[in-house]
Amino acid sequence: MSGIPNNRRTQYTKKIIREEFLELLQQKDITKITVTDIADAADINRGTFYKYYKNPYDLLQHIEKEFINEILENIQMDKLPLDVWLETVLTILKKNKHISQLILANTSSKHLLTDLLEIVKPEAFQRFQHYFNQTTEEELELYFAYFVSGSVGLIERWLKDFSTMSAQKVSRLLVDVFETNIYE
Repeated sequence: MSGIPNNRRTQYTKKIIREEFLELLQQKDITKITVTDIADAADINRGTFYKYYKNPYDLLQHIEKEFINEILENIQMDKLPLDVWLETVLTILKKNKHISQLILANTSSKHLLTDLLEIVKPEAFQRFQHYFNQTTEEELELYFAYFVSGSVGLIERWLKDFSTMSAQKVSRLLVDVFETNIYE
């Protein structure tokens, strides 16, 4: 049983390691977290940690990948309008507020949300081209960079300070800002 990958014991051990790591991330920066800290908190030995992860950064990458995969499994941009797509993403981020905030607080991990917003790039480019007729490819990229940076900032602030506001309302705010910038 113990030699079988992904058996219940393995899954439980990984779950405990991740939960304790996320708890430690609330208390201190990832640069200050050691494998010993994680192992002690999870009540495992260091060898067990190394069986699954190389170091705390590797563990964070695994958590990020699983989180983004969970989001991607629940959304399909080609089948949803922008506001519904955004609301779906925001609902998942809010449901996993703890993980979302920790990942967004880690500067090197902010790419998670940026990568997610890349999914809407084709629709954004299409809208930009419609409203800005003589737009070059470089200008489209800059418009999109502006949209992504502003959206990431808005989402971070929402999760941190205004999380009682619904995902639907925040989605509407993002779409309104997007459309207001296009019409002006």
